[in-house]
Amino acid sequence: MNRLLKSKFLLISLAMLTLASCSNDNNSGDGETVDPSKADKYFLAGTSSDGTTTFTYTMAVKDLAKDTLISTNYPGTIENIGSYTQWGYSGTKALFAISYQQGNPAPGSVFQLSSTGVLKKIDDFVLDKGFNSIGTFSNYLVAVANGETLTGANDGKRGSIFYSFDLNNNNAITPYATLGEGFVGGDQIASFVGVADAGNDNFFTAVNLAVGPSARPVNVDSIYIAKMDAKAKKVLLYKDDRLSASGGQYRSARYGQLANDADGNTYVFSTGYGATTKKSGALLIKKNATAFDAAYYFNIEEASGGYKLRKVWNVTADYFLLEMYNTAGVVASTVAATQYAIVRMSTKDFKWVRTGFPSTTEITSVGWPFTADGKAYISAVTPNTNPTVYVIDPITATAKKGISVSGVSAIPGMGKLSPQSDIQ
Repeated sequence: MNRLLKSKFLLISLAMLTLASCSNDNNSGDGETVDPSKADKYFLAGTSSDGTTTFTYTMAVKDLAKDTLISTNYPGTIENIGSYTQWGYSGTKALFAISYQQGNPAPGSVFQLSSTGVLKKIDDFVLDKGFNSIGTFSNYLVAVANGETLTGANDGKRGSIFYSFDLNNNNAITPYATLGEGFVGGDQIASFVGVADAGNDNFFTAVNLAVGPSARPVNVDSIYIAKMDAKAKKVLLYKDDRLSASGGQYRSARYGQLANDADGNTYVFSTGYGATTKKSGALLIKKNATAFDAAYYFNIEEASGGYKLRKVWNVTADYFLLEMYNTAGVVASTVAATQYAIVRMSTKDFKWVRTGFPSTTEITSVGWPFTADGKAYISAVTPNTNPTVYVIDPITATAKKGISVSGVSAIPGMGKLSPQSDIQ
């Protein structure tokens, strides 16, 4: 049995793992021969379906930015039965692909490069409580499951489970329980969205509050951020009344909206969902600060002409990529958000990514963007074309066409990996 599944906290029937793996027998297609050098490579995942079964093809390529066409016959491609919905990575050591299952046990896989630069699927795992949000800090990747009934010292009370993947310990998973009841006082129950590194093996996470059996949102005109230690224990609570709760939404999935710039300052974003009077915007927690910066407030909704944000990524320095909802003044957990912008946080400069990128009327789907080497990478599908990666220059906010993949219907995930000396 896989070593991650041996954990007494995660023991669950392998029958529930829908992402059964098999080798791709046809590796004689286009693309260069697998490079045995020590160079980093880019991870790319494509999906296709025969109408009843979904297949995921993962591969490691030299360059995402070059306008080339490859196929699922690319050398070294790994074929999986099933699909993943969210992608997490901490640096370039490992990439985690997880399948969101709406509160049910969530299967996933760990991908790494071998010492000779060959892509390997190292581990399969199952998060027995599922997950709502993911993020990284220090040498950990974290997946959090909210709205759980706890056991042990808080038996029967409501809270969250933080699954901590330790990249320095064979990707071992440890679950930590955090009591949601009374987290900020009163009868409010906290849930947690997103992760950003707070230094010294601590992390920031956004706190969303609700009350009652129906989990009715409360404090919609305030924002809370918790600093937590590596065992998900509260260290410090930050509160501000200039924004509403932080966290993007798609149905019951939640997307982190806090991220660090290159200097370790943490920018905290908020969409402004629901009945709040607050706009879509951002606040700042300076490195090692014990409160929000009172002088910093970025009204992104105003800068964009009335549009709200959903997801955020740091690209380089203090340039951030924002995924924006498609219609001004319209925001909901099920409407389209397939347009992008670059913001420079220090100057509050907002630029739409229009040049070189498909329009919202052309796009039928987008993948999970990622950032590396001072660029942002976004995959998009448009009619009568192969799924294509677009490379965004944050300085000019312009895009150019990169790699495309034939034989797939979408490119849901990307990343970057470095060869690991302990993997053969």
